[in-house]
Amino acid sequence: MSARVLSGGQPTRVHPSRAAAPHVGRACAVRCTASLTRGSPAGTRVLRFPAKGWDVSYGTEAQLLDISETQAKAFFEPVMPFIDPLLLQYFRGDVSVTLGRKYEYLDSRRFAPLVAVKERDDDFGNRFGTKGLSFSGRWPANASADAGSPEDAAAPIMGVVELSIQRDEDVLARLPLPGDDGMGLSSSTTRWSDGLGTSGGDMERWAMRRSQARNMRPRPGRWVGGAPADEYAYVSCMCVKDDYRRMGVADTLMEGAEKVTRQWGYDCACLHVFQKNQAAIKLYTRRGYVVVDDTCPPVDALLGKQRYLMVKSL
Repeated sequence: MSARVLSGGQPTRVHPSRAAAPHVGRACAVRCTASLTRGSPAGTRVLRFPAKGWDVSYGTEAQLLDISETQAKAFFEPVMPFIDPLLLQYFRGDVSVTLGRKYEYLDSRRFAPLVAVKERDDDFGNRFGTKGLSFSGRWPANASADAGSPEDAAAPIMGVVELSIQRDEDVLARLPLPGDDGMGLSSSTTRWSDGLGTSGGDMERWAMRRSQARNMRPRPGRWVGGAPADEYAYVSCMCVKDDYRRMGVADTLMEGAEKVTRQWGYDCACLHVFQKNQAAIKLYTRRGYVVVDDTCPPVDALLGKQRYLMVKSL
């Protein structure tokens, strides 16, 4: 089964020097979070769509193979027929390994594969409510590792989108300041939260040391909930299996990604899309994304890989 690509570029890698690395100064906070949030969000439902017959939820470890296979088929670019099968096998392995490494950051809310799966008939709604998880700031207050049955954990996916926290300075420079006249959000003046619901702590000390070492100027009002000022939420690697195309799966995946972005404490979502991918551009534009950068390196232009950077204020 092939899949349709709806994002720009190959699967995003989470670079330790950038977005998702568990920095030393926050190691304790990350370790403590697992117990205080009562488990990983894996498998927990983000959104329900009863009328459509599917849910959007955090991908589970049991679904990683299905996710990586879907992405590999979607993002593989054929070279020559006689070597394509071999190249595809290598690409599958690379996508699988990369996804597994990124998945390690799921519990720290630095990375999340969100999947659309057919609606399950369990008591999830009774335990968590029809709106899914209840979050406080960037961290869920009632996440549970046993949100679904083993069968649910391995349920075949219909499509997938990745959400990660990134720090690309070229992107940061193009993000608009929220609030009236770019003055920012009043809630951003609240004290740092270390992600565990208390002020201060390891994450604050890590952020202060990092900002001093890098001589970073404060960016007023960019984030709510204590998220670092030099980070942003990045949507990538969205693809839908052919059997579920033109059913609205991509739109619901985007809705789920935007909801989790707000729950993590970020005020806008960013993504890249190939300029020739008019179907995806139409989807993103309809959802409120606007192009903020259309520059392209000469090599990408030569290869026909010009991309737009699109941003939506949440």
